[in-house]
Amino acid sequence: MLEFDRENLPPTAMHIYKPDWVCHLDEKGKRVPIYSLHVHPDGTRLATGAQDGKVKIWNMKTLADPNIDVTTEPSKHLCTMSVHNGAVLCVKWSSEDGKYLATGSDDMIVMIWQLDRSSESWGGATFGSNDGPNVETWRGYKRLSGHESDVTDVSWSPDNKYLASAGLDSKIIIWDGKSFDRIITLDKHSGFVKGLTWDPVGKYMASQSDDKTVRIWRISDWQVEVLIEKPYQESTGTTFFRRLSWSPEGGHIVTANAFSNDKPVAAVISRDNWNADISLVGHDAPVEVVSFNPLLYRYIDAKGNSGLTSIVAVGSQDRGLTVWKTSDPRPFVGIKELFEHSFLDMCWAPDGKTLLACSYDGSVIVLIFPAGALGEAVPVEERHRMLAKYGYERRGAVMAETALQLQMEEKLKDSTAQSRMDALMLPDVSMEGVTSTFDKPSDPSVFAEPISSQTPALSSITTAAQPASPSTAQPRPPQVNLVASQQEVTITKDGKKRIKPLFLGNGMGMGMAPSQPSARLQIQSPGGYGSVVSATDRVERGEPSTSIPEGGFPTVVVGTKRKDAPSNSNVPSGAPTKRGPENGVKGKTVAQKEEEVAPRNAISSPLLAVSRVRLGVPRVRANITRNRAGLECHNSVTGAKPNKVIYSQKGLPVWVDYLPSPVLLMTGNSQFSAVTCEDGGLYIYSPSGRRLMPCIQLEAAATLLECDSEYLLCVTSCGLVSTWNVIQQVAILSSVSISPLLQPTAHTADAASSSVSITSATVRQNGLPLLTTSAGHGYTYHEGMKVWVKVVDPWFAKSSFFSEPPRDASGDFGSFVSQRKGVLAQLQSAAMAGRLEKDVGFAQGLLTVDDTVQSAVTLTYLENQIASARVLGSPVEFKQWLRCYAQQLAHESSVARVEELCKYLLGPVYQGGEKSGWQATILGHQKRELLRELLPVLSSNRSLQRIVKEYQSGLDMVAKPTLDKPKET
Repeated sequence: MLEFDRENLPPTAMHIYKPDWVCHLDEKGKRVPIYSLHVHPDGTRLATGAQDGKVKIWNMKTLADPNIDVTTEPSKHLCTMSVHNGAVLCVKWSSEDGKYLATGSDDMIVMIWQLDRSSESWGGATFGSNDGPNVETWRGYKRLSGHESDVTDVSWSPDNKYLASAGLDSKIIIWDGKSFDRIITLDKHSGFVKGLTWDPVGKYMASQSDDKTVRIWRISDWQVEVLIEKPYQESTGTTFFRRLSWSPEGGHIVTANAFSNDKPVAAVISRDNWNADISLVGHDAPVEVVSFNPLLYRYIDAKGNSGLTSIVAVGSQDRGLTVWKTSDPRPFVGIKELFEHSFLDMCWAPDGKTLLACSYDGSVIVLIFPAGALGEAVPVEERHRMLAKYGYERRGAVMAETALQLQMEEKLKDSTAQSRMDALMLPDVSMEGVTSTFDKPSDPSVFAEPISSQTPALSSITTAAQPASPSTAQPRPPQVNLVASQQEVTITKDGKKRIKPLFLGNGMGMGMAPSQPSARLQIQSPGGYGSVVSATDRVERGEPSTSIPEGGFPTVVVGTKRKDAPSNSNVPSGAPTKRGPENGVKGKTVAQKEEEVAPRNAISSPLLAVSRVRLGVPRVRANITRNRAGLECHNSVTGAKPNKVIYSQKGLPVWVDYLPSPVLLMTGNSQFSAVTCEDGGLYIYSPSGRRLMPCIQLEAAATLLECDSEYLLCVTSCGLVSTWNVIQQVAILSSVSISPLLQPTAHTADAASSSVSITSATVRQNGLPLLTTSAGHGYTYHEGMKVWVKVVDPWFAKSSFFSEPPRDASGDFGSFVSQRKGVLAQLQSAAMAGRLEKDVGFAQGLLTVDDTVQSAVTLTYLENQIASARVLGSPVEFKQWLRCYAQQLAHESSVARVEELCKYLLGPVYQGGEKSGWQATILGHQKRELLRELLPVLSSNRSLQRIVKEYQSGLDMVAKPTLDKPKET
């Protein structure tokens, strides 16, 4: 190779050389066709794509100057990427910054690559190749699937807002340049689309197809602005590509494979009128590719006139090259038989002085123009002024010009973050002085007493305008028997009846038969003052457990409309009630009898008067024991004596405490004990009796108190749930309303309906609650999203997997044994509570489910089970339901969901791809191992075999780097 000095070459001299080391080789060391090449916008790298399925990056410094001694300079070869499963037909760096490299292949995939600059990024040679070591690492950033055939071209918009890809499926897909989501698919072409180019102004995109047309697309609505057919009616279908190019000043498009008078030409389309009246003539075979120089040049003709011109190179199947100036009618460069086969692609270096081309013969040619040979380059600002007449507006952020500017921005970012943290840590004073708008609700608060089969219908009414409180306590009024005929009826202006709700039933949500004893109701509704207690209500309970009673908590939901709410009592109105046993005790005063025997309703908090949800609370009793927690208390029902709490171990008292308010609930374990009182106070003790913290004042009296390990769960009578880590004194959940859980599943405007009640509760290992309702639902709280999520829903009983255990691929039920022990299965069992067997109407409804409905519900049910198992942190159930899901997808031939699932589990198939945000594990399972186990299940449907093969190849590819890794000793 001859040495040359570019600066001292004659003005018309041009240097041409063929770097033999720029090549792609097959397994036998033979050159394979190089289909595409493109120079990085900063001029430092050249990317090539070839038939071997590899993308290679080369050092442009050694290409632009062949005299460089490679022994002292960086390596010529920088990186090899081999992710595509087919020939790489197009490569293109993103505009201006070159942050991304887009590559398209006949595997129908567009791959987005990004340079990995981390110190721990993987280097070394590609497994199984002789390309030499990788000096730098380019990792796959996004894998874009959407084409149904070979991807022939990719092109970035000037501002990188869009990426367009074209293929042999006759479609163009527009992708978002940042998120790489699919925006739209353009399918107006009726033949293979083989070339794309963007308007430098950013208003249009042009495409050329084998249907013998060029279409100009409007970016504003992605519709065709103009269809150009005339120059291409005689074109042949023999060209591998039809790579067209838009001029840098935006005025012209030069297209490939056009014919004029039976001669192959490159047709020039004028932007002014979209006419193709100009042709570049001089080739003997169809034109394959054209490429505009990125710069504009100033010229001076023989008469001394000056102007601006653009330069375009044309490559043909005749192996020849011509280079044209738009100011001249003839090419100023013409070279024949430059390659041994036809041209496939061309590109210019950003400086406009170097032209590179590749051929089907597997070689690359470099043409270096000396200084002044092309003319004087015009500054970028002048080119922008020329684009302005077409509506060009320069976009993009202003670049930082100094390091100081970057330092100041970092300081601003840090100070902003600190300000936000300070704002979060300061006390919230935004509500100071604000008066509540709920001081006079439109609907009175009604508290219901439970009705047994042996007592008449009783109810106590406390209006919201006059809430009951200790300071306004009144003597209990005489007993009043309320029946439906006594309900208050009002007539609205439109003539409709409105009945004020009167709760005469048990309020348990799911109705209780009249013959059921009221002893099941261990926790009663908050009667407040003004209520009458029947004899059966005063029966002493053996152990008032903090667990939820059978049937759940009585619940009142404000605003629920009812008419003639049915009473669960068959006793006629006005029937006499039984007197309490205290009247039959001999030798004791009334005060003594009340103190030792008679319970009373807990005093209702004023907050209940305006609360949307009201839950029943335990009644104040003289003696309560909690054997499992080793706790007992002696309350003073009348307040004549102090309230005493005793903690014992093995029958011996360990500590004693006295509290100012009667105790309602107690719980404890080996780490702490907790008691709640009538006034809403919550006290927490260490095993030795030391108070771990001051009294916690709850919004209202607690209706539930439960503990597990370090966590304490508390539900107040106004429907607020909280969980705390007692040992660390950290709130996991703080006063979150359960009102979203108490919505009736079916409700008719004028029909009687019961409130939904809480039927069970427990604490998860992370301190979050698990609640089930009388409607058959199961809920937990999503800590990240701060919402209640429904993890059990009886609606999914319509699915084919609900009433039977999930089977494996062979139909075996054995794996279900362990699944039934999972938290999700237990929660589902607790929520449904034998509903399938007991509720005849519910079971009959399942027999009439349409097959189409059942198929859709089955898929969503399995997806819900997978998501629920993940939320609940149950890895065994997650894996089992995931397998069932894959089985159902194969059965349904759901291609889109199968592809989405496989893509999620496979993740990036390149080294260092985990840095893109993809996590390799889920609930302790390796995602790729899960995919490896699911692919055989998916292969049961042969229509999915192409997807199975693709992702099996992906699994094999990610396993390759570890095969030749030396074993550690």
